[in-house]
This record gives sequence, C-alpha cells and structure tokens, in this order.
Amino acid sequence: MPPRNFRNIVRRSEYTGPTVGVCRGYAKANLAIIPKEYAFDFLLFCNRNPRPCPVLDVTDPGSPHPPLLAPEADLRTDLPKYRIYKDGELVAEPTDITDYWRDDLVAFLLGCAGSFDWVLQASNVRYRLIGAYTTNIQCYPAGRFHGHMVVTCRLIKGAHDAVRAIQISSRHPMMHGPPVHIGDPGVIGINDIYQPEVFFHRPISLQEPDEIAMFWGCGITPQAVAIEAKVPFMITHCPGHMFITDLLSEELSVM
Repeated sequence: MPPRNFRNIVRRSEYTGPTVGVCRGYAKANLAIIPKEYAFDFLLFCNRNPRPCPVLDVTDPGSPHPPLLAPEADLRTDLPKYRIYKDGELVAEPTDITDYWRDDLVAFLLGCAGSFDWVLQASNVRYRLIGAYTTNIQCYPAGRFHGHMVVTCRLIKGAHDAVRAIQISSRHPMMHGPPVHIGDPGVIGINDIYQPEVFFHRPISLQEPDEIAMFWGCGITPQAVAIEAKVPFMITHCPGHMFITDLLSEELSVM
C-alpha cells in the first residue's frame, strides 16, 4: 500500500496498531514534538547523539507538515498512537493529538532502524527482532536534554549474517547506522534480554547457540530523555507506532 493511502486510513482512525510491518520498502520515522523554546537544544542533542537520534526532517513552528518526508501529511493525525509527556510523566496515549497542538510546537522526525529491516529481509539475513531496552550508555547532554540511550536488539543467525547486517545497516546512517554494541547485553546494562521494555514479538524463545546479539540505537531514546530530564512538554510516537514517510528506505541510504 502506498504510504499516503495508509496515512489516510490512520487519519480516519481506522487503524491504530503498530506500523512495524506496513508499507513494505518505505522508510519509517520516529517522532518528537517539543515547544520552540527548547527546539534548538533538542536539535543540538540530536546532533551530538546521531546514533539514537538521526534527524530526517524538522517542521516550522506551528506546522504539522513535514516538508521533506511527506509534505501532505499531518503529524497530528497520521500516526496510529502517540504519547504525551508533561514534566517527565507519561500522561496520555491518544490516537490523535489535534487537541494538544499549539502554535509554538516544532516536530522532529528521526530515523528508524525498522527502515533497514526491509533491506535485511531482502538480503536474506536471518534474524529475530526482540525488543527495546534502556542502557547504561549516557547520551551527550545539550541544554536541559540528557539521559541514557535506548537500543533495539536483533538476534542474528550466524557470523556470516552478522557481518552482512553490519554492512547493510552501515549504509543507512540516517536509520541509526551500524550496531552500537555486539555480544554480552550486560556490558550495556541490560540485565535480561528476555524482558525488554518494549516487546516486538511475543513470546521470546531462548537465544540459540549460533545467534549473535546485536544492538542498534533506537528512536525511543527521546522518550527516555523526556522522563530523565523531566522535559515540561513533549509529544512522541508510541513505541512501534512510527510515521510512514513517502521515501523508500533505499532513497535514504549511502553507497
């Protein structure tokens, strides 16, 4: 389905589920919306932490239309589910943020590793996408924004496919690029790989002997930052409910 058609379905509230497997081949984006007062600091935070927060597009203050990724889209209605944070507290998970919209809000669309999953699948890389975890990796602070990096885990089948996964994701720096960690999850503060904070597939079967745990930066990081830094007001996508852009994943890759 073309992204515009899918977004129209979402806009009519006919679909409120995850977007992990929709619109094959098209790039997904994570969302963070903040008041203009904090927009420069957040842009600086993203610039200093490109692995979890690669910036794809930024709207003008008060505009819900992403000019580079989908000019006709409306970020107030075109994601299946959102999260509203006030002073670091999650206060709502609406499917439409029109009532929360203000003229001073600036929307950031950040790259999503789910975009290169299409390429991994097309390349016959064998893997399981497990979930998302907050790590002990400290992000570089900017202004009031600080916190720990969130990562997603994929269990890659065998050394050959692990190397291919690194090569492929390295071609997608705007989608988090190569892994930030490979191997023992305890090194980055993950105590139990089978208990992610966000599940992508349930149930999770035990890691097999020839599977290699690989961890990529994740666009849920701004949500962890909103909580840790107690940001006065922030709107994000609900994990797994990303924005679907008009661009193919390969259009955002490098050779």
